[in-house]
Amino acid sequence: MSDQKSAPAGRSLSKSIAVGLLLGGAFLLSVLIYKELFMVLAAAAAGFGAWELSTALRIKGWYVPRIPSVIGSVLIMPAAFFGGAEAQWLVSLATVAALIVWRTIQLLWERRQAPMQAFKTTIRDFAASAFVVIYVPLMTSFAVLLLRRPQDGAIWVIAFVVTVSMIDTMGYLVGRKLGRHQMAPGVSPKKSIEGLIASIIGGSISAVLFLVFALHAAWWLGVLFAALMLLAAVFGDLAESLIKRDLGVKDMSSLLPGHGGIMDRLDSILPAALIAYLFASIFFPIA
Repeated sequence: MSDQKSAPAGRSLSKSIAVGLLLGGAFLLSVLIYKELFMVLAAAAAGFGAWELSTALRIKGWYVPRIPSVIGSVLIMPAAFFGGAEAQWLVSLATVAALIVWRTIQLLWERRQAPMQAFKTTIRDFAASAFVVIYVPLMTSFAVLLLRRPQDGAIWVIAFVVTVSMIDTMGYLVGRKLGRHQMAPGVSPKKSIEGLIASIIGGSISAVLFLVFALHAAWWLGVLFAALMLLAAVFGDLAESLIKRDLGVKDMSSLLPGHGGIMDRLDSILPAALIAYLFASIFFPIA
């Protein structure tokens, strides 16, 4: 019985499903009924994600100040929601600058007790700070920008999140049961070609249905959207797998039972949010 309820990696499948349904319900409630709640959820996800990634990077000596990274990550969401792209980028750049200043002051203070760390290491810390801001809150905030679109913003957010979820879920379920041929053994040995095929089918069905019936677009735009979401989801998944492999960790945290950490759920969503925002802006410009 335990084998039937546990994923190969040792996660509880029943807990994974329960948490997934809870997160999905909160997501739909926020997007369809109260958009400000989606901004709050996005801010919470970005804040927790920034904390997890900043903590994980310390394993290999990449130091990112966690408290200011969380504060800045949270602030980027309302900036994007109320101020648009200009405020989004302004607060993002300000967050990176604040992290650099914070780390500089910290190093100068520590110099009183210990020798100053190497200049190369300091630049590496600055680069890590910029990476955390760009990778987590900035990417997340594109979903908030997408939601700001009048009339169709909620549909676009649901379309890309559901499509990416279908890509992840179909790939996981089919890969777990039928996966025989590894897709990228050097990065993520559990990803299979069979799972990829299932992801393509599931994501394509979702994207075409949303674009044709909800957004009244041509079918080929649905196929193009599906292809872009698939590339974004696979890239995001493999990118985080590579990061975790380099850091030597299985999950970013254990915050979500059956799922790992927040970053383990955001990996595919982050690049997909940017691509979905650009796709909507190019093919469905606001008049």
